[in-house]
Amino acid sequence: MLSQSRSSIAVTLTAFFMIAAASAAAQPAASTNKVQPSSKKKVNVRELENREKAAPPAKQQKKVENKAEAKIPSAMPVPPDAKGKTFQPSADAQKKNLGATSGKPKTKGTPIEPLFPALGDDGFSIPPDCGGAIGPNHVMTTLNSQVRIQTRTGVTISTVTLDGFFGTTGTFDPKVLYDRFNDRWIMTAPKDGQSTTSALQLAVSDSGDPTGTWSIYTFDPDATNVKWFDYPSIGFNKNWIVITGNLFRVSDNAFQSSQVYMFDKAATYGGTAVPTVSNRPFAEGGATCPAITQDNTQTTEYLVSTWNTNSGGNGYLRIFTITGTPAAPVYTMTALMPSVASTWNFLPNPAQADFAPQATVTQKIQNNDSRIHDVVYQNGSLWCASAGFLPAATPTHSAAQWWQIDPTTGNVTQFGRVEDTTAANFFAFPTIGVNTYNDVLLGYSSFSATQFASANYSFRLNADATSTLQPTVQFRAGLAKYYKDFGTGQNRWGDYSTTVVDPDGFSLWTLQEYAAMPSGGSDRWGTEWTRVVPPVPSLYVQDRTDDVGAEPNASGQPMYESTDIWLRKLQDAAHAFAHVTDNAEYRTGTANPNYVYVEVRNRGGAPSSGTETLTVYWAKASSGLSWQSPWTGGVYFDPGPNTMLMGDVVGSTTVTAIPAGGNTIFEFPWNPPNPATYAGAFGADQNHFCLLARVTSGTTMPFGMTFPETSDLYANVQNNNKVAWKNIEVYDSLPGTGAPAHAVIANLGTGAMKAAIRFAVLNADGEPFAFDTGTLHVTPGQKLKDLLRGAPITGDGIKDRGDGTFDVIQKDATIRNIALAPNEFATLDIAFVPNNPSQKLEGLAVRITQLADVGGADRIIGGQTLVFGKVKGFNEKQPAGGAVSPSPQPNPQPQAHWPWYWWLILVLIILAIIAVILIRR
Repeated sequence: MLSQSRSSIAVTLTAFFMIAAASAAAQPAASTNKVQPSSKKKVNVRELENREKAAPPAKQQKKVENKAEAKIPSAMPVPPDAKGKTFQPSADAQKKNLGATSGKPKTKGTPIEPLFPALGDDGFSIPPDCGGAIGPNHVMTTLNSQVRIQTRTGVTISTVTLDGFFGTTGTFDPKVLYDRFNDRWIMTAPKDGQSTTSALQLAVSDSGDPTGTWSIYTFDPDATNVKWFDYPSIGFNKNWIVITGNLFRVSDNAFQSSQVYMFDKAATYGGTAVPTVSNRPFAEGGATCPAITQDNTQTTEYLVSTWNTNSGGNGYLRIFTITGTPAAPVYTMTALMPSVASTWNFLPNPAQADFAPQATVTQKIQNNDSRIHDVVYQNGSLWCASAGFLPAATPTHSAAQWWQIDPTTGNVTQFGRVEDTTAANFFAFPTIGVNTYNDVLLGYSSFSATQFASANYSFRLNADATSTLQPTVQFRAGLAKYYKDFGTGQNRWGDYSTTVVDPDGFSLWTLQEYAAMPSGGSDRWGTEWTRVVPPVPSLYVQDRTDDVGAEPNASGQPMYESTDIWLRKLQDAAHAFAHVTDNAEYRTGTANPNYVYVEVRNRGGAPSSGTETLTVYWAKASSGLSWQSPWTGGVYFDPGPNTMLMGDVVGSTTVTAIPAGGNTIFEFPWNPPNPATYAGAFGADQNHFCLLARVTSGTTMPFGMTFPETSDLYANVQNNNKVAWKNIEVYDSLPGTGAPAHAVIANLGTGAMKAAIRFAVLNADGEPFAFDTGTLHVTPGQKLKDLLRGAPITGDGIKDRGDGTFDVIQKDATIRNIALAPNEFATLDIAFVPNNPSQKLEGLAVRITQLADVGGADRIIGGQTLVFGKVKGFNEKQPAGGAVSPSPQPNPQPQAHWPWYWWLILVLIILAIIAVILIRR
């Protein structure tokens, strides 16, 4: 029987390669060319939703997707020069990956693990094609039927039809990504399958708000109209957005080749989408999947395809690369072929018949094929997922497979399966998400004769045994049998799912399909989102209000404006002024301190240990601070007298245990140094100090930091979410009415620095200032005047007044060529000068960013923010955090001072008493 099976396979493969060879002979060689969009348009999702509500579009049954898609080449010859060491799966590891029947349905999500429906079956599309993405404030679901935007807890914000979104008909196979490095959304979908009018569509959001405007581009995949485009896969890296797809002949749906669109990402976001398109030869097969690259320094884009599922007792993938410049990418099929000493079949059966069982009926559900569904580049590895049909000779069940691969060698680091070898449980349509810490979430569909089609996932903590996943979790159990074929005889499912990492780089989400309750006499599918938070604590302090704890913080906004650090001149135990900061105030003695507050958050899925340490430091305000000097004391700008201490420790405390998803505010009394000490050097800027907070979990390097700290303070803050910096000076006066603000630039490093200062101005709404009502007048201190004398002021947006002062008249204006020696500082006064002296602005914030020339490129060293009046995001009250944990007092402290309003009440009472006495007299 076995020999007959092998003989049959050999005949089948021989016939396939004879057909393939004949088809390949007719194929043109690989070609690469630039392609202009055939159309470009804008869509505003809010406006579109309003139009569709006012005039609902007519619904019609969509064409069932291409069954010939499964006929892509799947048993490609393995070349003799293939590179990559074959991975030997461990039998013990595979056993640990079982637990197919031990997973219990998850009935609801916790506050930090929301579980909510995405989109339901509209009755007009099969399969749904579950595409989705997660942003910092939105969840986006894209199905063949509709596009839905929700909050991160599942509240629906907007729903429009897929065809309406793209402004056309016949749209299918949508996929969507969120690019956290650029705060943009990317969506693709073909249209007009098996038609001469076939087209590929790309949509990119114009901002981080997916409910706003998008730019949509349409491309013709074949000018001869002989071939049509199917099954897009999408990925990106620092340089490119990449879309791949399969081309089929319109006349008979025969596979022809694959096609790769490489978009210059920056140009596309800027409004010019002219991709480099590479038409690949038949011999490279199809369904090549580009990586979603979670490293914004990675300049190589990797792609992976299933190459041969059973060659010489091994299963093979193949790696492709895109290199070169954003405008001139180079696509290469490498010799890197990751392989495992375990085989599987590409198809469940030769006819691609319905395969997976379900409860109560004999009708089965399709499990499609074993193409790569998903590729993620994270921490130097490629992570992939696909279905596998087992045993390879004659499959009796499907498994969800996953890989970790070294893309430089082709070696497989980990390989595992979610498989029930008894063939009672089937798993298919897997996708994979990997966070910054190499925790893994594998999402997939589950099937068996004792359940309805359900939504499952398996989680892996990075500390788990190699190649293993934790037992499966059925987070959405199927509710009814499912059979719907629109008369085709194909009970379609999938065709894919979505699993992604949150923009916080920590939690993971998956969107899966399940069998819903029937409606209107028809079976229904449903789709469900769930978020999985790793069951470990993860403490952080926000750099900004939009900081979700990602490491590194991808925001291009300043890292020295932490809202989780604030200073109050009087104790604020009730947090009536939570997150509102004052400037420090010197008081003689130690019995009347200022108070520093720091909010520490736990985004993890378990309580913190209660053993971490929070330390707060102060430094004399400067845009050029480094680490560890001057924060830890002993650094003076007057080494002779040793009176101008530039920084020291405010206080340190143990971080009491913080519950999962919770937060605690810690209080530190602080007696600032005498400002008179700094009068000669810093002028009016005597009460402006910087504050730094560090949460550590160890007394030796790296102190619990993900990225080891260096002397580059700004990079430390950006890389590690346990370090936060506050450098804001607040002025009560409206802009243009008070004395000039004072700023300091410095070089506290050990080598000479070629520095630059960049100015940015925000209006009262926290938006870029237009400079239509006035300018910034900058008066350098004597030291800075001397430094600029040898290097005249240069840079756009700077107007030299000829008297040693200058005006800032443009956004991001920069002065350069400031040569600072080690331990050298310089000062400058800044005043807003309104065009109309009688005009009073409500508020203004001036950001002064210090840059250093490192190898011909600018690197941010630090900065200061000067806030005049009221400015959104800076001096507004915000909700107070959770628990309050005062720090241990280093010295006995008196009772807390009354808040100002108690003093006012007391004065009024005294005045009333005096008034009564006078009246009685």
